[in-house]
Amino acid sequence: MGCRGRLMNDRGEPAMDEVRFERMIPAQVVARREACNLAYLPVGTLEWHGLHMPFGTDFLTVSALAEEAAHSFGGVAFPPLYYGDVRFRLHECRLEWRRGYTESMQVPREFPELFALQNSDGTYGCECPPPEEDGPMPERPLPFSKQQQTEAFEQLIAFVLLQIHLYGFRNIILLPGHVPHVEPCRNAIEIYRANVERCSRLGPPARAMTFMYIEAGAQSEPLLKNHWVHADKWEGSITMVAAPGTVQMERLPEDPDTIPPAYLGYPYTTENEGYLPEQREIWHSFAALDPRNASEEYGKEQLAAVMAALGEAIEEFMGRDPGQGDGAP
Repeated sequence: MGCRGRLMNDRGEPAMDEVRFERMIPAQVVARREACNLAYLPVGTLEWHGLHMPFGTDFLTVSALAEEAAHSFGGVAFPPLYYGDVRFRLHECRLEWRRGYTESMQVPREFPELFALQNSDGTYGCECPPPEEDGPMPERPLPFSKQQQTEAFEQLIAFVLLQIHLYGFRNIILLPGHVPHVEPCRNAIEIYRANVERCSRLGPPARAMTFMYIEAGAQSEPLLKNHWVHADKWEGSITMVAAPGTVQMERLPEDPDTIPPAYLGYPYTTENEGYLPEQREIWHSFAALDPRNASEEYGKEQLAAVMAALGEAIEEFMGRDPGQGDGAP
């Protein structure tokens, strides 16, 4: 069940062969699959990360993890998913950052308000009311409510798992790069399994698990246990290493009293009020994880710790009995 380790070249050195499925020919896929029948599926999004970080942060980071894991531990890295996710769970749709987002992107405020991360009465919260519709219902409507978008996204992930299954992979690790994607990934595994069982010619479902790298990062950076983060020192530093040249630190505000756009959110801060007084006991954590403290050196340290945790999870997963279900570190 386990992998035979990293493929070696004829000089006994680690082979730096291609691990990205979309760039491989059949013989390469078969060779890597025979050495380690394991596929990695990065699941990210396109999301506003302030003025200094790329929209693709949440898939760029986990794509880099997938590729490094394939080189280090075996297996094949599949292309990332970064379309079709739940709009209500994106930072640009949060009530507290709507002005900053629309000004930076020069788009109408109505756009992020359509799929608003707020309560029905317009206050901070997570009720996520669906947009008001004032036109005819099309024959094939797009998913507009949070529930509809969640179900559609889970179906999409599950169908991609089926595609990976059809390429002969019997073990799959999902790597969500966006915290709200953890639950949809786990639900998608169950949807995939149930559908494979509809057709005996597919054989048994592949074993699958999710690995949330930010949860693993909390072991090496304890401050991550205090509160959720976004566009912060930790994520920015990881992105510097995962996608060199994409983080533009010079775009962050110089005034230390100005909270960088997209950093944190309610209930920790709002766009107009700054750090909220009821969270004063963890203000020190907010300051330490300020994105202006990001560095490539710190990113390398944290990425190495995450990779070590992923390696341990892979070793445990690949040694698990075939009948065992989803797991996460």
